[in-house]
Amino acid sequence: MKSSCFAALAALALSGCAITQQVSPVSLSQPSQDLCVVRNSEVVQDGFHDVYVKVLERKGFRVNSLPDKAAVSTCPLLSTYEAIYRWDMAIYLARADLRVFSDGKQVGQAVYDSLSGGANMSKFIRTEPKLTELVDQLFAQPGTR
Repeated sequence: MKSSCFAALAALALSGCAITQQVSPVSLSQPSQDLCVVRNSEVVQDGFHDVYVKVLERKGFRVNSLPDKAAVSTCPLLSTYEAIYRWDMAIYLARADLRVFSDGKQVGQAVYDSLSGGANMSKFIRTEPKLTELVDQLFAQPGTR
């Protein structure tokens, strides 16, 4: 009885330590080399915007940064982002949400979320490697870089 109670408690504790990542790859009817990125002035930690732009440029895009709150219909292909950083012995990227729009319509999204990571040490990631992974998955389909 004790061992089954312990196992149930352990499973419950570990389920609260989830790190999730979901990607809906970009699907475009016509490939594009140009991509606008809307700056999010609420995300200042770790130079997120500059890192995101650098990762996109390495993927082959010519990136044009737009001011905060620019409309998603401003450019034919445009990306927005949100990011949350947390402190737990160190500052780390706890959540990133990247969205891609074509002619104002959302055509792809990548979300990394470790806000429920609890004691899971995998939550301590650096921004650039995680963004590289997300961008590679987001633009994985042929014709999207």
